[in-house]
Amino acid sequence: MTIVQQIASGFGVPNFNVLLPEIIVLATAILVFVLELFTKNRNILLINSVLGLSLATLSTLTITEGDVTLYDLYIVDSFSLVFKFFLLISTILIIINLQSYVDSKKTSYGEYYYLILFSLLGMMIMVSSPNLVSFYIGLELMSVSIYILVGLWRKDYKSKEGAFKYLIIGGAGTAVISYAIALLYGKTGSFDFARIFNEVQDKADIGLTAGLVLLILGLALKASAVPLHFWTPDAYEAAPTPITAFLASISKVATYALILRVMAEAFLLVNSIWSYAWAILAAASMFVGNIIALRQKNVKRMLAYSSIAHTGYILAALASPNGMGFTALIFYSLVYMFMAIGGFIFLSAFEKDSRWTNDIDNFKGLAKKHPIMALFMLIYMFSMLGIPPTVGFMGKFGVFMALILSNVWWLAVVLVITSVISAGYYLRVVAYMYMYEPVIEGKFNLTVSEKFTVGFLAIVVLILGIYPTVFWDISNILTSILIMSVGVR
Repeated sequence: MTIVQQIASGFGVPNFNVLLPEIIVLATAILVFVLELFTKNRNILLINSVLGLSLATLSTLTITEGDVTLYDLYIVDSFSLVFKFFLLISTILIIINLQSYVDSKKTSYGEYYYLILFSLLGMMIMVSSPNLVSFYIGLELMSVSIYILVGLWRKDYKSKEGAFKYLIIGGAGTAVISYAIALLYGKTGSFDFARIFNEVQDKADIGLTAGLVLLILGLALKASAVPLHFWTPDAYEAAPTPITAFLASISKVATYALILRVMAEAFLLVNSIWSYAWAILAAASMFVGNIIALRQKNVKRMLAYSSIAHTGYILAALASPNGMGFTALIFYSLVYMFMAIGGFIFLSAFEKDSRWTNDIDNFKGLAKKHPIMALFMLIYMFSMLGIPPTVGFMGKFGVFMALILSNVWWLAVVLVITSVISAGYYLRVVAYMYMYEPVIEGKFNLTVSEKFTVGFLAIVVLILGIYPTVFWDISNILTSILIMSVGVR
């Protein structure tokens, strides 16, 4: 056996079977990148992107056994597979509505498709990372791609401003996370979550606490939690609205999944530190996001601040560092993705018309011109507010119960109070649609894909609100899998 063969046998061969979804997404991104060089027909890029994502989605259902592969840098378990499935499905729903929007704005660039795919690949790496190095790679692949997507309106000043703010503040977050990783490695001598867990146990000294606090701050910035949220409203408002849907829903859910895996698998026994930190960040996000959203007349910007508030609702579950809290976080993360995509795709469908500016006055009398679409938007607003029988109510109720059972009463009270505050802007949209006369003449030209996406997700939000048990059981199973893997690898 040659020296090269000995080295190769020592390293072993990664299990590429469990990496099939990532391989398909990567191959599709490269294919679309090459095709973009040779064709100006954006429909070809759209079709190839959707086909690749569909194959990747199906491949997540064919993986029957999980594995820790790529030399312990990558884990494929039920937790990651479920998140990947929903990330892929949601990306398809956004991509099928992208082309008509960018055509209407005369900003149809082929870069949209492969940048979305590369960003999605980063998110898939994030949710499968049992290691500080691999999660950092996935996080940066996602972030860099999104920086470009936000600023891709080449002749629009706001797009450049939003992308620049996101780049600068996001770069600062990257630096903070890098320093946190350095401190944690210096303390534990490892990047692996399981080894960090076994090394740390319940011994929290200054070095560990400093590294953990910096890690929390860096991840909170990526999740747009207050007071690290300043990039969010400008980036969301400036980006093409389907990209805003991608940023506000899919990238956030991937970040929530990453936060949960890091906290549970590496630092579960020092939860007294991070649960309190996340509780403070969650409370600040709920108050600031909802109060500022009340003042917004632009509905797209209002939903940006609303997403900050929902970051607070979701991360509040980490103040209850146990199975109930983790289950509530998983459940709320996934259902919020449906609400956010539906709301922003609704805006993008109408925004194609130059008469629609996303101002709250544009919604006046919409129920008389587009009664079905107005009904779907009502469902999204009620769900984000947390009114039964929508799934948003079950999401908030799950977090509320987790906080009560952990005796974190003050945060449960904050959740209720801020939810009441949010009624001021969610119900205002509904009131404008149903209680005013139309101010825009004529109907809007909506595509079949836009009607399907908004309608399909609205129905899902309603059905999951009426029958939440199955989805809650899935979230509970994922929590059990996550907890059982703590300290094992």
